[in-house]
Amino acid sequence: MRLIASIFILSFVSFFSLGQANSSFEILGTAKGFPDSTFLLLDYIDGSSKVLDSAVVVGEKFTFKGNLNTNATRALIKTKNLSDYKLFWLENSTIAFNAEKGKFREGAVTGSKLLQEQNELDLLIKGKSDKKRVELEKDYVRRNPNSLISVYLLSVYSSTWGRDTTIVLYEALSDELKETLYGNAISEFIALNKNLAVGDRYVDFSQEDTQGKIVNLSDFEGKIVLLEFWGSWCAPCRKQNPELVKIYQEFNGKGFEVLGVGVETRKEAWLKAIETDKLPWTNVSDLKGDKNAAVLMYGVSYFPANFLIDKTGTIVARDLKGDKLRRKLRELMDAE
Repeated sequence: MRLIASIFILSFVSFFSLGQANSSFEILGTAKGFPDSTFLLLDYIDGSSKVLDSAVVVGEKFTFKGNLNTNATRALIKTKNLSDYKLFWLENSTIAFNAEKGKFREGAVTGSKLLQEQNELDLLIKGKSDKKRVELEKDYVRRNPNSLISVYLLSVYSSTWGRDTTIVLYEALSDELKETLYGNAISEFIALNKNLAVGDRYVDFSQEDTQGKIVNLSDFEGKIVLLEFWGSWCAPCRKQNPELVKIYQEFNGKGFEVLGVGVETRKEAWLKAIETDKLPWTNVSDLKGDKNAAVLMYGVSYFPANFLIDKTGTIVARDLKGDKLRRKLRELMDAE
């Protein structure tokens, strides 16, 4: 399993204001290799994908114009089918965008102070190992407590970096940043996260199932429960679902249950995935994406992820699948 580093995990927040702005923005774009009449979209990245503007490529050039009522927002330039896209910071200024077909994510975006800061950080971490990149990003947050990029990074990686580190970095942020929605998201993580480990008792939560009925984790007390965190958009999750269905069918009659927590923002996609993958167990979601309350409580930072809870309510294992899960289930049942 790998840490999700995709637009889905980065899109849980959008335009978090540090004040109001009254001017406009203009993006002067070059899109090499795109034929005339190629349609491009400029979106907010807030989970709802609100379109700011659209443009048509002519002579490998395009222009976006508009007005932000905030100082900065995470935005996305994309083709209609998302075959090419670029995430960047958008401010009310004149911005130059230069990229080529098939390499949008490597495109250069310049023209504002925030973009300059982001570009310098990107250059610093480029080519570094995951471990070194994490160290550099944490250090950036420490050294730049007044930067919007810092509070953004901390909000994205709070689950990955852990509660203790997040608290230290959050407390050093400026009061102004703490009041942004990024800061509020971090505060919510700190409040909800229980830093759970194998050997701890499970923490209860309540969410709606596919029919809108409230389901509690505690409803499954007295059974062996696999608390499975997954998403309709998550390819590794969908790939392992057929095997998990087999395991469920094999052990369900012996006191084994699965409670699926959908890391979703769109109910339709979630319901369709459950139907397509023929998932027979209870599935719940609060439709808050990777800021799902249970995700924050259990400190989940990648998907799929799971916690195996025995009949006493104790977490006995994490991230088991396939034959490893089968062996653990047999062990628990033989011990009864």
